[in-house]
Amino acid sequence: MSNKIKYGLKNVHYAVITEAGGVVHYATPKPIPGAVNISLSPAGEKVEFYADDLLYFGTNTNQGYEGTLEIARIPDSFREDVMLEELDANGAYIENSSATPKNFALLFEFNGDVKATRHVLYKVNAARPDVAGSTKTKNIEPQTETLNIVASPATDTYHVKASLPASSDPSYINFFGGVYLKGAVVNTKGADPADFVKASAAPVVLTTTSDGTPAPTVKNVLFGGLPVPGASLTVNGLIVTIDETFITAQDDGTYPIVVEFTKGNSVTYTLVVKATA
Repeated sequence: MSNKIKYGLKNVHYAVITEAGGVVHYATPKPIPGAVNISLSPAGEKVEFYADDLLYFGTNTNQGYEGTLEIARIPDSFREDVMLEELDANGAYIENSSATPKNFALLFEFNGDVKATRHVLYKVNAARPDVAGSTKTKNIEPQTETLNIVASPATDTYHVKASLPASSDPSYINFFGGVYLKGAVVNTKGADPADFVKASAAPVVLTTTSDGTPAPTVKNVLFGGLPVPGASLTVNGLIVTIDETFITAQDDGTYPIVVEFTKGNSVTYTLVVKATA
């Protein structure tokens, strides 16, 4: 089936880039909720060389893409991580003229894409958004924010963009857990743990598998977005155990547990915490 229809931008994520010694590292992707539209045009130059009274050689250089990303509201995390705005004690975000925005990878997909293809742009830079608004009238129209973005070739691989069609392969399933790289390590989550009942508490054990050789090691474990203290955490290879006393101290509810690794994508487990069965 040909892939003719694309609409409904969704699952937009960003992953901040850090570089050291020519090696690019991508942080675990974070979501950008409220995606409205993305528009990209190829960037590059047309090269033509004439000889023997004709076009002897012609090509187009690939310098990535230029365009816009429209979202309902720029997330606070993006302002801090990418735009390097400072949050003060009063909750105000402050722009610093000496701050240089960070590069990031941009991940996304389209709801109406019949192949459910997922995309990543490897090196993106965003300009500060315009400040705009309008007075209230009898018809209320939601105001959006638009980022002007430039997607360039990655510093280390020179890759510009990757597109992965839907499949049962872990690289597709875990696409938004880490930036997809050619030949990258893929980490696959095990089953979500059973509900944690405080009245009969027991440690929570999470088991992940990996196709990496050698296998990666666990770098960080986040419970509800915050790191699990080392005293409450036991790591044995790719097996993570969280002490029951740490979880018992949490409020009842449903929590994401994100396990990050030294190589490959992170994985996210879901744990329900409740007082009694």
